[in-house]
Amino acid sequence: MSSTHIKAGHPSRLLSRQVDLNLLELFETVYRTRNLTAAGSQLGLSQPAVSRGLGRLREMYGDALFVRQQRGVVPTPFADSLVSPVSSALEILRSTVHRPTFCQAEEARTFRVSMSDIGERLFLPRLMRHLAEVAPQVIIEVVSPSQGELFDGLASGQIDLAVGYLSDLGKQMHQRRLFRERFVYVARKDHPGVKGKLRRDQLRELAHVVAGPEGQQHAAAVEKVLSGSRVKARVALRVHSFLCVGPIVASTDMIGAVPSNLGAVVAPHMQLQLVEPPVQFPAFDVSMTWHQRFHRDPGSEWLRSVFITLFDSLRVPFETEA
Repeated sequence: MSSTHIKAGHPSRLLSRQVDLNLLELFETVYRTRNLTAAGSQLGLSQPAVSRGLGRLREMYGDALFVRQQRGVVPTPFADSLVSPVSSALEILRSTVHRPTFCQAEEARTFRVSMSDIGERLFLPRLMRHLAEVAPQVIIEVVSPSQGELFDGLASGQIDLAVGYLSDLGKQMHQRRLFRERFVYVARKDHPGVKGKLRRDQLRELAHVVAGPEGQQHAAAVEKVLSGSRVKARVALRVHSFLCVGPIVASTDMIGAVPSNLGAVVAPHMQLQLVEPPVQFPAFDVSMTWHQRFHRDPGSEWLRSVFITLFDSLRVPFETEA
């Protein structure tokens, strides 16, 4: 017997290079239909092609496999012993070419999302209301890593998505802008010196509260404008979080610049007025960032689509959340 022939009853000696998946599919189809013509029709093969394929199978396994009868064919005992492992192997292989899907209504998955405190206030109320309706088993865990931790977390899959004002994290990352953000002033509604608008010269007279979240350069750029020679605003208080600005100006005569969507959310609840700046503050992009490794992950794709559906091209005023 040559090296390309295997004795019946010893398929384990078959070399992997001799296995043709098309032949195995032919074997399974003939076994199921018990008819060469029907098998060829299902596989799109001509009668000669089916005959040649069976010939190669018989040579490969060293067994007749199928015996012709008056109507169709019947499998040999050896073919009976092959059908289960062959069908299982084909099923496994077929499953690898069909991408898994994410069933939002049934999946119980925890997504870790990096965002700032502003992001928590802006995104989470609407996001969680939406998930309660369409994905009740999904859990969102918000994290606030450093820049280095963010890159490592996205690369490892410990963090699924980053949302907010984000710098470029490198070529391995994908980034998609959700909307363009800008700054507005907030002041209490009964402020004695602010009646719906501000003049540049007032900025020198009114005490400012300035927020400067760590690592966010756009906030530092705001103070750069305020400290410039054309403005020289009076900064009386510096805080870490933009979320502090609303309560502070609501109970004082101070004013402060905050991202416009945050201002639109908090103003109705704190009796604040939103005022267009008399100077030009830098605008910035609010984006999503994720790693290339998880670009085609069904769950990650679904989560990104949710953010796009809810927050793409967001325009002021932001939907007021109770």
